[in-house]
Amino acid sequence: MSKKRIQRIILTDLDGSLLDHETYSYGHAKDLLLMLEKIGIPVIPVTSKTYSEVVKLKKELNNKHPFITENGGGIYIPKSYFKQIELNWKIKNDYFFISDSHSRDFLVEAIQSHAHEFLAEFKTFHAINDIEGIGSIAKATGQCLEDAQLASEREFSEVVIWLSTEKRKKMFIDCLQKHGLLVQQGGRFLNITGQSTKGRAVQKLIEIYCAQTNIDSCDSLAIGDSHNDISMLEIADQALIIKPLKRKPLKINRKAKVSISQEIGTRGWVSGVTDWLQNFN
Repeated sequence: MSKKRIQRIILTDLDGSLLDHETYSYGHAKDLLLMLEKIGIPVIPVTSKTYSEVVKLKKELNNKHPFITENGGGIYIPKSYFKQIELNWKIKNDYFFISDSHSRDFLVEAIQSHAHEFLAEFKTFHAINDIEGIGSIAKATGQCLEDAQLASEREFSEVVIWLSTEKRKKMFIDCLQKHGLLVQQGGRFLNITGQSTKGRAVQKLIEIYCAQTNIDSCDSLAIGDSHNDISMLEIADQALIIKPLKRKPLKINRKAKVSISQEIGTRGWVSGVTDWLQNFN
């Protein structure tokens, strides 16, 4: 909280941003995360990961703030977090949560129904788990079996591993989007949802922060590296694009208050957030 009663907020993608793309480690950011917690700036995961994955990571980080899962599919807020705001949301364990997304079962059925001409060109996590077992998801993601199991516990999205050409992938995406589904490219895989996005979920969460009676406004920083991050990078007050490992940095429409990290992944996250902190009024 600043003297002007402005609540600073960091809304961050995980894989390829806060977490290393290859190792999923946040080691380089550990000291900065501790400092942010000490000075009262919440770090809010906004990710394609599942509830189970994020809860595990939050315990490791001792992060007690809200989070957004499955590309905006679910928003979770600890029950006692906003003491001045009453949330008429559903309850899941220790969290209030809300979702405006289709269920995973609906999405799996819709993919099979509408994209039947592409069936030999992709695999879904749902099918891999059913046919090949969790070990194949672990191999595809580079995770241990436990983490791969958590990644497979999806509620509001489905993950697609694309096996064919870029041209055919574009046709696949167009096909699903014509039927009302949203296909977003993550750092590794395609993510299929309804019309929920990280941007819509971030906007709702920022509005809740700003509704607190003891603050005047919010100053938000969104951080991401992939196409599924674009919507939140466009909405936040400031945007930090993380330089990826094997491709050119993401392009977004906004020109003001946007920066691109000079370093890759977690190191870029640390340097970019440090620059943002140093530019406070």
